[in-house]
Amino acid sequence: MSEGRKSSLSVTITKYFLLTVTLLLFVGPLVWLLSTMMKTKAETYKVPPAIFPEQLTFEAFERLFAVQPLMWRWIQNSFTISIIVVIGVVLSSSIVAYGFSRFKTKYKDKMFSVVLVTLMIPPSIMMIPSYVLYTKLGWIDTWLPLIVPAWLGSAYYIFLFRQFFMSIPMELDEATYLDGGNRWTVYAKVIMPLSKPIIITTVILSFVNSWLDFLGPFLYLKDNLKFTLSVGLQLLIGQTSQDFPALAAGAFISIIPIGLLYFFGQRYIVEGVVLTGTKG
Repeated sequence: MSEGRKSSLSVTITKYFLLTVTLLLFVGPLVWLLSTMMKTKAETYKVPPAIFPEQLTFEAFERLFAVQPLMWRWIQNSFTISIIVVIGVVLSSSIVAYGFSRFKTKYKDKMFSVVLVTLMIPPSIMMIPSYVLYTKLGWIDTWLPLIVPAWLGSAYYIFLFRQFFMSIPMELDEATYLDGGNRWTVYAKVIMPLSKPIIITTVILSFVNSWLDFLGPFLYLKDNLKFTLSVGLQLLIGQTSQDFPALAAGAFISIIPIGLLYFFGQRYIVEGVVLTGTKG
């Protein structure tokens, strides 16, 4: 075998080895989670622990919902909040981005720079002022602090939409104006229908952020009936701290929507993020 072929084979083996190690690092915890939730409670205490359960059982889910009857309520709350947040993020961020990408004003670039600067502000700095504001507005123990900010635009999603919109030819706008359309016609009938990749990307990312948000619901919600799933699972740890299969079952429920979204939308995520960098 020639030196060139040996070198190529060595590189290929190294690549597959690194890919395998990376795959195990990411898939390993998920496999352990699935294994734990299908074990009996006694099996989880065996030493050494077994990767695969001796007998598959879904009793952990029964115990989970028996210990905490509000699980279905928390799941419903999380879905409701996340869906409303997604709608708000897509509408508000796309409208603002449309202005930045299509309108010609003197201070447009400077205003967009201010929007980008807000990305550098750590969320922890805004925590106390936000809590004080929502307290004075009477929004504590309601969903409003979790929903309203999403309807006021998000700097990151404004940036994504703006970059994608700028990749759409301006000639389409001009053709719409010639047909009697206005700016809203361009936005609703031209820009948004052509922006499917970035819309789906935003839907997935904003849904995941809202679904997994723990700090916001933990700070602003006091009533158990209004809890989201992330806060509810934290409460569950104190109730079933020794029941590892039940805890694994709760964690599995929380990742199902995220897994489905990424599975069906991964192509659009890649396409949307790549196209946002095609034009500045």
